[in-house]
Amino acid sequence: MLKLVGCVACAILFEGKSAGTNTSPAMNLETVKISNEVCEAEITTKPFVHLLGFRFLGAKNHLLNFDTPNPLKNGKPVRPLFIVGAKLWYAPEIPGSAGFGMLTGDVTQKRYEVDANLKPDPASNLQGGIRFVLDENGAQLTISSVITNVGETARETSCWWPVSFEPGGKMEAVPIPSPTEPSFSYHFWSYGGTASEPACKIDKDLVTLDLGRPLNPPIFKIGFVSREIVVTKSDCVFRLTAIDPSVNVKNTYPHGNSPVMLYCDQRSGFCEAELSGPLVMLQPGQAKAFTFTIALERPSKK
Repeated sequence: MLKLVGCVACAILFEGKSAGTNTSPAMNLETVKISNEVCEAEITTKPFVHLLGFRFLGAKNHLLNFDTPNPLKNGKPVRPLFIVGAKLWYAPEIPGSAGFGMLTGDVTQKRYEVDANLKPDPASNLQGGIRFVLDENGAQLTISSVITNVGETARETSCWWPVSFEPGGKMEAVPIPSPTEPSFSYHFWSYGGTASEPACKIDKDLVTLDLGRPLNPPIFKIGFVSREIVVTKSDCVFRLTAIDPSVNVKNTYPHGNSPVMLYCDQRSGFCEAELSGPLVMLQPGQAKAFTFTIALERPSKK
């Protein structure tokens, strides 16, 4: 049951304003933007800290946002609650982590940087911090998160980052085999399809998930060892790369030992590229950081 909760726990759901629709009362959303000559990033500061947009200047925002169309069923939105925020830590292997707190706190902004000092979470006795740094000249955003154990007992945890996208396009990742187990291994979830799903092509050198092809069942998720996820849209490519700590097959990762996960929910109309750091046991006062980059690229003209 915890794994099923984990799927939904990829993001915070709020009443008030649905994606692609307006409802009442609307939640009080505050955002900040950082930009350079080629791109801009938009980050929510209230009620939660979350990456809401990253795009080339003047281009479409492909991240899940308030303008994302909402699927309808019997004339009603399938997604009546809008996904606006993400947890900073979660792992199905850790009992109770689905209830760990969300990202609220104080936010400061500089020209190319947004820093969030998050409040301690009473459910886990963990405290997080997030730093978003936009490259001064290029189309790259560096996101660093840190988790500190502010409690009095040891706590097992893992830094975890889901980046939510609108439907469409494709996701790809290059698997990394273990030296002791050269055959490629992958992990599936009980709610998220199997290796026989036609929309997901699994090769030893590349895993490709077609986000536009109908899924059966309508939710699919695959996890495995890789360093990078590439999300390709019609006019833009997003390259998400784990930087520090670097992915190491000798580490133990949550989510079925999956530092990367490709997820698509066609029922609710969104998909996610998920990155996770290794499982660690934090003693009181200890901290663990996780850094990754999102680079924007133009699609090839093939």
